[in-house]
Amino acid sequence: MATVHESRSTDAGEPMRARRSSLVRRVIAGFSLILSLSGAALAGLLAARDESPLKFLAQFDERTLRIAGLSVIATIAAIPLVFLLAAWLMGLRERRQAEALELLRHNREALRMSRDQMRRVFASLPVAYVLAHPDGRLVQANSQAVTLFGIQGKDLADINLFEFCEDDDFREELKGYLVDAGRIENFEITMRRHDGRTFWVLYSAAQVEMDGELLLFASFSDITERKRVEQALQKNETALRAIIDASPIPVTLTNHASGELVYINQAAAKFYGQPAPDLIGEPTSALWESVEQYAGVLVELNARGHIEDREVRMIRGDGRGCWVQVSTTVLRLQDNTLLYTAFTDITERKRKEGELQRLATTDPLTGALNRRAFTERSVIEGDRARRGNYAVSVVICDLDHFKAINDSHGHASGDRVLKTFTAIVQEMIRPSDALGRIGGEEFAILLPGSDAAAAMRVAERVRARFGATLVPVADGAELTATASFGVAAWSGDQSLEAAMQAADAALYAAKAGGRDCVKLSKEPTATAKIVPIGSVSRSGRRSLGP
Repeated sequence: MATVHESRSTDAGEPMRARRSSLVRRVIAGFSLILSLSGAALAGLLAARDESPLKFLAQFDERTLRIAGLSVIATIAAIPLVFLLAAWLMGLRERRQAEALELLRHNREALRMSRDQMRRVFASLPVAYVLAHPDGRLVQANSQAVTLFGIQGKDLADINLFEFCEDDDFREELKGYLVDAGRIENFEITMRRHDGRTFWVLYSAAQVEMDGELLLFASFSDITERKRVEQALQKNETALRAIIDASPIPVTLTNHASGELVYINQAAAKFYGQPAPDLIGEPTSALWESVEQYAGVLVELNARGHIEDREVRMIRGDGRGCWVQVSTTVLRLQDNTLLYTAFTDITERKRKEGELQRLATTDPLTGALNRRAFTERSVIEGDRARRGNYAVSVVICDLDHFKAINDSHGHASGDRVLKTFTAIVQEMIRPSDALGRIGGEEFAILLPGSDAAAAMRVAERVRARFGATLVPVADGAELTATASFGVAAWSGDQSLEAAMQAADAALYAAKAGGRDCVKLSKEPTATAKIVPIGSVSRSGRRSLGP
């Protein structure tokens, strides 16, 4: 391509140089002609008056002769300037012509690239497409169209698009409609391959102009299987309804346009707790717990044509919400577009999944988060705090003399004390806070958005409330227990390990200071990336007694 461009530039330069030389010659000839004519006119004037040149010049005064001489000199001096002006104008013209040629070459290259890109886009389309002349002669077809029409190895110029129409009368009608309207959209028609096999397509076409030529762009989606199913449904609608009605799986049919129920089988009527005739004509959205969720499903269904095994919430006849697994698709029966929906009640399964999730994340005795879940929650809150640039505080709590409670009153009484402490903390912290049991009688509280002073106030309220609460134990007796608290502020760039160690150090100080108190960490905390609590080594904790 570069060689071609260079050759064209060289060829274009020769005429330009020839035109430049011709212009110079014409300018010289023009000035020569003017000077010749002027001399001839002067000689004729002198001859007519029968005067010699010197006698003629003597008639003029010195000033007039000086002016005439200067004029002649100026005229002669202007000749190079005229040459320069002519050369400049010629150069300007040549530059303009070169720019125009470059722009033309650029536009041609851009047009070529655009065509190549268009061909690549067309070739990648997931549906069959063709470009044809208005009379149907093919110009271009992608691989899907070649396969669909069975024209592998054939010359496209010898193939006419309209020859694939099965009905001759419809073929002429289609041509006339395209001429009048210029486009058709989503026509469902039957066509015939070269081997004689017929098939259904969803046909759209439009007239487009390419390089000054009017062409026909047409796309085809093979809907043979869908039409086969629809025709089978139309022929066996009564049998189909009987089969659906006998199905143990709840099934409904909804009018796509109006959104109203047009059919409901016995299993669905039993699920909703109402007779089937009472539900016919009701809006399907009224059977869903969330109208917004139903609208979202419709949007996805319109885009994809089907939805499988979607978990959603519906409402039973008694008004209770429940979980169901829904599969739905679009059906066309006769002149109606229907939504076929089958669903299964999975409420019990979801309950068991929730229970398993609860058991996996909570301490079975107290209901607080277990160590792993608390770690994960802390890491998430740490990331949020770092992005939002706000503080998080950590409080570590340890029940005082808990071993003595177990030894004196039994483990059942110790369990009641643990559950009482957990209930008090859960009542006094916010929903955004988190409580975790990280040891036998040791707990941790995560307070997002709370600085050290706020965390101290929370810990003090919990300490006072727990110390004043009577815990029932065996034989109708009651006891009181206390707890010690260590508080540390956890900034966004601080490691969870450092914050936990700082709070733990403050807890040791509370234990050493007589227990039943709250201490704030005074140790500076190092910065590091957030690490799981499980990586914190607690083997070095010194014993302060039961």
